[in-house]
Amino acid sequence: MFLMAALIMAGSCNGGPCVNVYTDPTTNQIVITANQNMPGSAPKPKRIYPPRPYVYRPRPKPVWVPYAVKTVVHKAAPKKKPAPSLTAAVNLSDQITKLLPGNHLLYQPGTDPLSGVPIYFWSDASSIFHMVTSILGIGVQVNLVPAFTWDFGDGSASVTTSTAGGPYPNQTVTHTYKKSGYYSANLTISWAGTWAAQGSVLPVLGGAIVQNMSEQINVGAGPTSLRN
Repeated sequence: MFLMAALIMAGSCNGGPCVNVYTDPTTNQIVITANQNMPGSAPKPKRIYPPRPYVYRPRPKPVWVPYAVKTVVHKAAPKKKPAPSLTAAVNLSDQITKLLPGNHLLYQPGTDPLSGVPIYFWSDASSIFHMVTSILGIGVQVNLVPAFTWDFGDGSASVTTSTAGGPYPNQTVTHTYKKSGYYSANLTISWAGTWAAQGSVLPVLGGAIVQNMSEQINVGAGPTSLRN
């Protein structure tokens, strides 16, 4: 209930369709919704008159008069007024969903990495996610930025960066394994940001979109130093 109330409060209306942008963490999708109620017309209610009390009035006695010919005048029946036309209320709504593109965890050297030698890590994720679309005639822009959390699988502390790293000579994200063996390197990307519509800039609610990826690394024995 609190989440739905927060989403409604964060919506943008400004006299047009009410627009909301939020995330669905269960599907890692961005959800854009718009809703507009267009009221119709309805006939005026009939006026109800209260019943009048009955009052007894005696009828007068008939008085005989000579027979006379009566002229009957036929009146045209009154025309019936057409029933008022009704326009039903229209509820316009639409929804757009967008799944962030899948990304990969990369490292260098890709073959025969060695212990004691730095390994370069990076992701092909972009530094920003930008989306422009239209819903019920309203332009919507969504901007999300990522946070990268690296876990190299050897028990060392994880590292969080705002950039995706890169191959040599980019030293933003590097790690040196002390021993040879098989390691599972993991990367978690958390996306969060803002959206804009109808002159308003609001946060994207609903929780961060989280992407997880991993790579198995076979680290060989590195060079050893010999002393006399």
